[in-house]
Amino acid sequence: MDVDRFAQDTAVEALGEGRYHGRIDPGWAVIDGAAPNGGYLMALAARAMRDPVPQHPDPVTLTAHFLAPPVVGDVEVDVEVLRSGRRHSTLAATVSQAGRPKVRLLGAFGDLASAEGPTRVDRQPPELPPLDTCIDFTAEHERRAEAGGYPPPPIAMRFDHRMPSAVLGWTRGEPSGRGHIGGYLRWRDGAPMDTLGLLVVADCYPPAVFDAGLGDVAWVPTIELTVQVRKRPAPGYLAGWFTTEAVTDGYLEEDGQVWDADGDLVVLSRQLALAARPRA
Repeated sequence: MDVDRFAQDTAVEALGEGRYHGRIDPGWAVIDGAAPNGGYLMALAARAMRDPVPQHPDPVTLTAHFLAPPVVGDVEVDVEVLRSGRRHSTLAATVSQAGRPKVRLLGAFGDLASAEGPTRVDRQPPELPPLDTCIDFTAEHERRAEAGGYPPPPIAMRFDHRMPSAVLGWTRGEPSGRGHIGGYLRWRDGAPMDTLGLLVVADCYPPAVFDAGLGDVAWVPTIELTVQVRKRPAPGYLAGWFTTEAVTDGYLEEDGQVWDADGDLVVLSRQLALAARPRA
């Protein structure tokens, strides 16, 4: 298995004048052969965005609007430094393919290793069962595919996912009706997790709305995603928890939180997405 596949598949090359070349890899799609995951696109763009501000390597907050789904292949990332200060740099970027914009981003970058100030976290990590009692979600997908089932989502194979059985009832036709999903995860190839990787973690779980029991939601395309990175993660499994509590006329929110192995909050996220019905 490739070492540090994430770094390889989000690599960019500077072309000059704020332009970068990257390549979308097929291994980050939600459905085999379909468009790449939104968090992966954010991470690829963020790698280009932080290049002109090396003193600020961490995406403290990054918002992406997804204009149209790109395909596997070459992309260009145009980066604009809007302001560079002592603590933060603010940048905008556009991911384009064949001359057409696909994603627009705006973010503030900083150096979380040197961040200091008051700390108070009233949130609590998700109450997950012990790791060794959780389902190996990644291996389960592989077993089903080998038995003649559907191929696993390519992005699922990038992670070592361990999920409680209670949040996977929807896979057995028994959703809880609460719109929750979460579990433990890390890169499957054992690579260290950094703050760019956290952008993918914030968007790598099956949609929480699948657990809501609506019945006819086939896919959940993201319109806008904002990820706040609060801290560089400690080594070990992360714990993620994602919820959808309001679906209105086909629009839904998904709120996420991610905690590291030391029990520290490292990510908060929110996205607006569509609950799309099967196409006729």
